[in-house]
Amino acid sequence: MPACRGPNPLRTFAVAPPPSRLKRYAGNVALAMLATGLTLALLDVVLILTGLFPPTYNYGDAKVGWLSARPTGAMVDEGCADPTTKARVNIRRNEDAVRTSRSATELRRADSTFRIAVSGDSHTDLCAPNERTHYGVLERELTASGRPTTAFAFGAGKYSPLQAYLAVQTPITAYHANAFVLNVYTGNDFYDMLRIDDRPHFVPADTGYAIAPPVWYQEDPPGLQRRSRVLHAARLLMQATGIRRVYLRVIYLRDVARSQGEGVGSVVGYMNDLRKATAPEIGYPQSYSAQMLNQQLFFHRFPAAKGESVKRMRALLRYVRQSHPELLLVLSPLPSYQMVDQAVGDSTFRAVLARLPITFESGVKEEQELYDALRTLAAEEGWTFVDNLPTLRAYRGPAPLFNDFDYHLQPEASELIGRAQADTIRSMLRPRAPLAPPRR
Repeated sequence: MPACRGPNPLRTFAVAPPPSRLKRYAGNVALAMLATGLTLALLDVVLILTGLFPPTYNYGDAKVGWLSARPTGAMVDEGCADPTTKARVNIRRNEDAVRTSRSATELRRADSTFRIAVSGDSHTDLCAPNERTHYGVLERELTASGRPTTAFAFGAGKYSPLQAYLAVQTPITAYHANAFVLNVYTGNDFYDMLRIDDRPHFVPADTGYAIAPPVWYQEDPPGLQRRSRVLHAARLLMQATGIRRVYLRVIYLRDVARSQGEGVGSVVGYMNDLRKATAPEIGYPQSYSAQMLNQQLFFHRFPAAKGESVKRMRALLRYVRQSHPELLLVLSPLPSYQMVDQAVGDSTFRAVLARLPITFESGVKEEQELYDALRTLAAEEGWTFVDNLPTLRAYRGPAPLFNDFDYHLQPEASELIGRAQADTIRSMLRPRAPLAPPRR
């Protein structure tokens, strides 16, 4: 009997091979992510509808970026801890949060007192009683010489010189200021003039430069209202772990590198340099980079940035001069711990520099160039220049000029700076002798 020639059932119903372990794992992960996403979305909707756990905010200041103190409507004694001794220090502020012994009401009344507005970064907003800061010494010295003076100040850590001016722009007018002293810390203020993070900053414009609003990184934009609790929690987590800060830092540096024709290598090298610039053996491990080395490393990796920072500094001096043609404008550079030669015998500082592509000598040379650039800019833009460097370098007293925790000015340095400022301002206010009649 002939064999049946029908289709082979084994071929028709062949069994497919089982999925690989990797595919099964990927599918499980995708399902888990989908379930988690749907659960979080549902939870978010419930929290929004019930009003539970509303987002919290850390609003920045639309004009200045952030404030070291906010108006309270009353004279207050604000406490801070001396970084070296840990002792409590009282700082006197008036109703507008300005550091002064006089109330806002008194300062708004016009009288014969010579009034000086002062601003700068943390080397102005020092943790010291007002009378032991350089503007307190300035007030004392001018008053003692027969010209009753009130100095009022507002500064904040990490302020750029542009922020420093904007912080006292309103008090200058409201308090009938006769002079404005801008303290420029040459250790990092030129770098700060380039930063855009949570601060107003200069941008190129057709006529030179214009002031652009802050790009909000750490602070919340004023008036922002968030609804999603889940996204807010994720943002807080990223901020607490430092991931968000690093991400935003890389984005900012990437843009800087592109604007200057530099590549990713410069960004990576700069961030690695900052890592190597920490010194765990000192009180604040990032002190050296925060006070001096950050600026030096930035200009080393992005050379064109230094020239741009000088241009923006000129734009600031010109802007203030045009805004206040009636004021005596005083530019007072505050040199760094390295610049004043205080770091010459600092073995820890030298060890940090040995790990970096810069040297002690190159750092001093660069800061001296920036210091001298301020002298030139002051002369060209109609500002009076206070030369603090020779006095600080000549100091031979027993107490240090800078603390050894975060390398900020000590009262001994403030005494010298305040006297130098007073001498310079006194010379500008001295009545000029009448011109001799022409000979016939």
